Amino acid sequence: MPDNTDQNDIMTALNKAPRQRSGWRWPLAIVLLTSAGTVLGNRLADSRTGEVIAIFYGIGLTIVGLSGWWLFFSGGTRTRRWLVFGGILLGSAVAGIAAVREVWFEGDMRPHVRFHWDPPSPADLAQQWLSRNAPPNPLTPQTPEVLANNSAGFAITETQLSISEDDWARYCGPDSRRQISGAKPRTDWTQQPPKLLWRHPVGEAWSSVSIAGHLLWTQEQREALECTVCYNADTGAELWRREDSARYQTSQGGVGPRSTPTVTEAAVYALGATGILNALHPTSGKLLWQRNICTDAGSEMVEWGMSGAPLVWQNMVIVDAGGQNGKAVIAYDRSSGDIVWASGSHKAGYAAPRIETIDGRPVLLVFHGDGLEALNPEDGQSFWLYPWVNQYRINVAQPMLFGNRVFLSSGYDSGCVLLDPARLTDMPGGVPRPAEVWSPTRSLKLKFNEAVQLGDFVYGLDDGILACVDVNTGERRWKGGRYKYGHVLLWQDLLLVQAEDGFVALVQADPTRFQELTRFPALTDRTWNVPAVHRGRLYVRNASELACFQFP
Repeated sequence: MPDNTDQNDIMTALNKAPRQRSGWRWPLAIVLLTSAGTVLGNRLADSRTGEVIAIFYGIGLTIVGLSGWWLFFSGGTRTRRWLVFGGILLGSAVAGIAAVREVWFEGDMRPHVRFHWDPPSPADLAQQWLSRNAPPNPLTPQTPEVLANNSAGFAITETQLSISEDDWARYCGPDSRRQISGAKPRTDWTQQPPKLLWRHPVGEAWSSVSIAGHLLWTQEQREALECTVCYNADTGAELWRREDSARYQTSQGGVGPRSTPTVTEAAVYALGATGILNALHPTSGKLLWQRNICTDAGSEMVEWGMSGAPLVWQNMVIVDAGGQNGKAVIAYDRSSGDIVWASGSHKAGYAAPRIETIDGRPVLLVFHGDGLEALNPEDGQSFWLYPWVNQYRINVAQPMLFGNRVFLSSGYDSGCVLLDPARLTDMPGGVPRPAEVWSPTRSLKLKFNEAVQLGDFVYGLDDGILACVDVNTGERRWKGGRYKYGHVLLWQDLLLVQAEDGFVALVQADPTRFQELTRFPALTDRTWNVPAVHRGRLYVRNASELACFQFP
């Protein structure tokens, strides 16, 4: 028998010797099998997002399969196989870094590549404009030049703010119900389109706007600074901005804050993507107090950034902080920022908390990442919990009240359900759970879009396509109109639809059929921001610009 030296020589020779090639049948079979699986997954998906995810998985499995075949079954020496594999891997990485400037995604997760030789994006151009033209921050000591740049005609002083019933002073308007007040507009926008009053570059963000009187507030990312900005709603001129050193950015989620300021006569409450909660004087921007809700809750920022607009109720500001150990929901004192109470242990969702009256008592509804919880807003005591978990724990759309029943919907193949809090059963652990009026159905999947209600019907974007659902049965009445991942507001019996592509449309809120009445191009880039309508004016924004139109 050979000694150990001979065995080592034999093994070395075997490793250096070329392996018998398996031919190209195996790589061809891998491509065919993964392609077939991708097509099958694409066909079985009930949403555009699912279709795109199936393609991602298919491409990934193809790459893994071909890499495994080349490294272990293709033949040739081990050195050659690893050198070729490493060379392709390194070359692809270098080429990507050298050529690709940015990868961004549409609402259905379709990727887009922007190369270094491509012209600047609208968001890049907006940042360049702001760096040259934005007035110096008036919250710093003022000079005559700063005052001269304040061309809006407003003095940066702590004047008293007055809020009327028709003001759009919080996320999705009065009571956060996405309903527009006032007379309906003309519906022939081909002959008489909405008139542009002003258009202004803004920093990146998916925040909406809040409006009271002649003031407008929103949130923006300006380079490394996360900002709450106040504008003149009549002219678009910047009045003041609060700056914090924070920046959120991911390829799929985009850049900047995603919450919307909540405005009262005493303060503006603005939540940043990393958890910074500011209370600011509404007319001067002076900082009243600041907390970080993630620090207070002992939690980490959720994957797509802290998004739920702060809820003001009585003397408290309530947020979904997503903490464990009894700190999922936190209520702060409006005036001081002190913690009044904290409750629950859940991962944060992305929906704004809201107060509804159910069976004659105020109920705080918080849509966590793992389900909908009803709490006593006075002390945070939990009334009940309805578990609702999708693949990514992403719950965004606010729950909707029909009488004393609660309608719930989210995307990623979750669908919708109607709950009856008057009928509670105990889950394991003794946690009360509301009964289902009808079982969950996929007739409406609100991914990161809000829906509206009129009578017994819900109108919303079902993974990008407008749909009408009968709330009594859960059955879909119709589906039509590809607006992608935009937003819907209700204007009496009209639906104002902000499309992801930037245009705005009016659709008849009719449960019997889909009928688009008119549309016009308000913006020209990806728009995930909720529009606002205040006293006959439409305010729309995206990651690069904010515009105001007068309805005919």
